[in-house]
Amino acid sequence: MERTNQKTTTLAPKLQIAYALLGFLLGIAPLAVGVMPFGCALLCAMPKKGRKETFFGVLISAFFDACIPLALFCAVYIYLVLSSKEKSGGVYTFVRLLLSFSISALRASYIAITGINDIAGMFRLIAAIIAYPAFTYAFIGFFHKKKEIRQKHYDISLLSFAFAFTLLLSPFEIGGVSLAIAPATAFTLCAARIKGFAFGGVYGIACGLVSGGAATGALGVLGMTYGLLANEIEPLALVLAFMLSVSGYFYLAGVDGTLTAGVIFLAVFLAFVPLRKNLPILRRETTSAEKRAYDRRLARYAATFSSLSSLFYTVSDATKEESITDLNGRIVKTVDSYCSHCDGCELDKSEISNFFTSEYRRNGVTAYNRIPVHISSKCPNACAMARSVNNLQAVRERDGEKGLRQIADEYSAISSILIEGAKKQDNTHFTDKILGDKIKNSLSEVGVSCDGVRVQGTRLRTVTAYGVQPDKIKRTPNEISNAVASQMKTCVSAPELVMHDDYTLMRFKTIPAFKVECAKISEAKSGETVCGDTVSVFENDEKYFYCLVSDGMGSGRDAALTSRLSAIMLEKLLNVGAEKESALRLLNKALSEKDQEVFATVDLLEIDRINSTATLIKAGAAPTILIRGGKTALIESRTPPAGIMDKVIADRKTFRIQKGDMIVMVSDGILQTGSEFNLLPKENLPQMPAARALASKIMREAQKNAQVSDDMSVCVLRIY
Repeated sequence: MERTNQKTTTLAPKLQIAYALLGFLLGIAPLAVGVMPFGCALLCAMPKKGRKETFFGVLISAFFDACIPLALFCAVYIYLVLSSKEKSGGVYTFVRLLLSFSISALRASYIAITGINDIAGMFRLIAAIIAYPAFTYAFIGFFHKKKEIRQKHYDISLLSFAFAFTLLLSPFEIGGVSLAIAPATAFTLCAARIKGFAFGGVYGIACGLVSGGAATGALGVLGMTYGLLANEIEPLALVLAFMLSVSGYFYLAGVDGTLTAGVIFLAVFLAFVPLRKNLPILRRETTSAEKRAYDRRLARYAATFSSLSSLFYTVSDATKEESITDLNGRIVKTVDSYCSHCDGCELDKSEISNFFTSEYRRNGVTAYNRIPVHISSKCPNACAMARSVNNLQAVRERDGEKGLRQIADEYSAISSILIEGAKKQDNTHFTDKILGDKIKNSLSEVGVSCDGVRVQGTRLRTVTAYGVQPDKIKRTPNEISNAVASQMKTCVSAPELVMHDDYTLMRFKTIPAFKVECAKISEAKSGETVCGDTVSVFENDEKYFYCLVSDGMGSGRDAALTSRLSAIMLEKLLNVGAEKESALRLLNKALSEKDQEVFATVDLLEIDRINSTATLIKAGAAPTILIRGGKTALIESRTPPAGIMDKVIADRKTFRIQKGDMIVMVSDGILQTGSEFNLLPKENLPQMPAARALASKIMREAQKNAQVSDDMSVCVLRIY
């Protein structure tokens, strides 16, 4: 238990005012109607220094409470109990928490007595029970003497202060938008700059909850985007964060309120630009290799966002307000479609078109009884024209809704890519203390003594043993590596000794458990010069190996274009850390929104070279063959290709792999033999010396059986 027992000190007048103002402002911040717990929670957490001034501020805030006598009693009760305990030897943490629980019970009893008539009343009761002790504990972390040791508790206290101050403006609105969005944006930007993208995202979501549902997602993406990029490209980071926050708010809230929210966002951003120089920025020491990896990731993000951004501009044309010129043009075409089937009349088509345009512009609809008599009496299609003109609005709304759905999907995809990339970036700096202690014990068992072991990362880990004495090591490097690998459950490199004067470090790194040999062969359909299949093989920085076989609709150049588009898009998304399902969903959306019917099969294999697992995702793809120990196993799926349906339907299969395995991926042209997959025996398959030999054998057999009646592609992967 911690204990606070500070000497009596006299605060400077400015600090006295600051503490009193802090107590007052937190005291009037409403968590719910009739529940304002922050002032009392702060008073419970306050050390002796500043308590009197804070008490004065909380006391004044009591006059803004729904039950003034109860609020006054709580403030006085807290102050007297803490002062009494201080005189008797100090205040322990559990005393502060017990005090907050007693205040919570008083407030909850008052709410229960006055009546709980609806869901809002139940929420007030729950808030009163939980909030007082929860925020008391949170605020205690701010005043702890050893903040470095209790860093997480201190971080929670800062988030609690930000949450409470954001609530101050929650009762006020402008243009239907809560003014709380202004401090929420400011706190999010500050947290992202000082503490990084993870804190920026948490602050954005927490403070966004106060500002309304639309602000939650928008500010969460804002914090992660700015925190992720501020360290290297801050001007661009601010611009990108602003654009994503506004577009996110627009997606979640619609047109209403977006302009007001955008103005508030812009005002806070403009105020933050000059002030940010006074804030420290989170910087991590990086090696040249890490810097190059960061640059590669940044380039991939840029390429991915560049390829996706065009949709926003395309959709904006469908959702923007229609000009009177465009409207008149559409109505003229509608009138012409009827007049072209008539024998002719004395009416002027321009007059009819102008009338419908004027009515539509003024009223949004054309009533039959408002059609001039000289038009309705002489034109037999006047009412039909009116119906068609009225339908233009429905068509326009459908186009707009379709465009908004596209924006929603694109925004969701970009957000998920940022979040997934941010998580992986943060994982590289995670320190596993428990695993470090286990590895230290394992090293001690093989005769390697050290001062301590640090394990950094969650996937590609780096293990550093500090204070090693090389002259006392008797075991071989392989034995030492095996001792470390037994705890990490992955393969590790041979130990590397790093000398710093008289101090020695021993370092290990996670390495892949195996290598992958790849061979791919494609053959165009007879009579075609270009193969419509695309086979793509690549590996990202996380040691995930990918093989993609995509078969475009039909054959020839059009099929090749579709399959290459699919391969390029998936490769870009997977290289920046997108999840496979998210990437496939985005590809399906891109194909299904094409003006012409376009679809492609997707056969995606992901091999985790660190954890020895493989995942197959199939959308309309041909079966895959797993060869192990001379036996073959068929992995198949019956799903439609990407681009046919609005929502992609894909099968996902995950399995363990081991050295000696061979995986065969093919396009459907290989299987057009009339007897399913008979190109390989199910058992007693002879050992192939290389992937190329097996790929060539399969292609020869397929050509012999099918006479190249369709595009053919085969890709063989050998694990060794």
